[in-house]
Order: sequence, then structure tokens, then C-alpha cells
Amino acid sequence: MNVPKGALALALALAAASLASPASAEVRLSFAAGLDYSNGKYGQAENTEIIAVPFGVRLSVDDWTFRANSSYLTVTGPADVTEDGETSQSTGARQGAERGIGDTTLSVERAFRRIGGSPAYVTASARARLPSGDETQGLGVGAVDYSLVGEAGVSTDEGGVYVSAGYRFLGQTDDGPERQDGMQGAIGAWAPLTNRVRVGAFGSWREASIEGGENPASAGAYISYRMSERLRVTFTASAGLSDASADETAGIRFNWLPGALND
Repeated sequence: MNVPKGALALALALAAASLASPASAEVRLSFAAGLDYSNGKYGQAENTEIIAVPFGVRLSVDDWTFRANSSYLTVTGPADVTEDGETSQSTGARQGAERGIGDTTLSVERAFRRIGGSPAYVTASARARLPSGDETQGLGVGAVDYSLVGEAGVSTDEGGVYVSAGYRFLGQTDDGPERQDGMQGAIGAWAPLTNRVRVGAFGSWREASIEGGENPASAGAYISYRMSERLRVTFTASAGLSDASADETAGIRFNWLPGALND
């Protein structure tokens, strides 16, 4: 059995992280949960609506960050949930709504901050997407995917900007069309309005996972409010720039830093 390049990269990154984190490292643990809504026709005659309840955990050890995320999904309409923001025609006639856990993502990231004493930074990350969602119900891909992403930006007290680029290594399903690897990219910027409020804008694009398909692309904005030292709430809205993406999305996310685990 051949080991995918993305899997090897993820394993090497995890091994490096375990060697690079001394016992005296600064460790931070946080949790996230929220509610997302999206809808779009995805090139079909009828709308597909998706309500997602995302949840995840983040562990930071000095300049290393580890994440695990999943969602509970309710999908109503003819399209399957096959990619993040990218869907395909359903493999069967859907009667009403399908509900269940979606796919799970695991990632590891290494940050290089204040390069040359400047506010510039670079991050390198590896991600694995695991098929925990039911493919027959249109709740998941049905294959293991990997991706490698690099990001460069500038972060200051007055705000920041970033640009990222990456490559996806996609697994194959038993009955579906052949999936193809491809590039992805994103840009973004943010700025503080007050000590507690931050606003930002972003855009993303990637190559379609099916040959001849339209490339997904979207753009959006967010506003984040720090309710306390331990809790932050973020409101996000975006719009699709191609038929392969949702026409519109909106969401709310809570990030919690429990004091008992981080003091």
C-alpha cells in the first residue's frame, strides 16, 4: 500500500512537534462551537440548505498548534456535502433532510513569528480529512484527503494581512467519479475597531476536485467580539463567487479558553 505524500508530511510534522516541545513549553487549550447556515443551487435546479453545528479543540504548544474539528450536519436538498463549501449531485434520491456527523479534520501547524525582528510571520501546516461522515447520506466525502498549506503575513497591533497557498491530495471513493489533486489559495486582512472588537475580510479559491468541474471560490467578512478574557464570539458572512460554492453562508462561533486548564 502506497503512503500518500500528505500522510507522510503530517506524520513527519507530528514527530517533529513532539521533539521540539520542551517540558517548560507554554501550553494553551481552547474549544470552539457554533452554528452555520448555507444554501445554494450548485448548478442544479433546486436549492440545497445546510445547517452545521461545528465543534473543535485547539492545543497550542509554543509555536506549534494542533486542531481537531467536526460538525453535526442537517442537509436538505439534492446536493451532497463532498468538500468544504463544494458539493456534488446526490448519489441517490434524498427524501427530506439527512442528519449526522460530517467528516473530521486533524491538523498540525508550525509558526515562525517576527521574522528578522519584523512583524512578518510564516506558517506551515498539514491537514488530514477523515471520512467520519456517511457518504451514502451525502454527509461526507467517503475518502481520506490530505493537504499542505503555507501562509505568509504581517501582524501588528493596528491589524494585518495574509496570503496562503496549498495543495490537496485527494483520496478516491469506491463508486464516485475520479477525484483529482489540486491547488488552493486564500487572502485576508483584519483590523481592530476597539480593544474588544476586530473586523476582517477574506477570500478563497481552489481547483475543482472533479475534472471539468467549476472551481469553488468565495469571499466574506467577519466581526469578532471578546466578551471576556476567556470567551470570544465571531459572526461571519460570505458569498459564493462560482456555482460550485454556496450562494450565501452565515455563522456564529464561540471560542472558549477554560481558566482551569490554562492558568
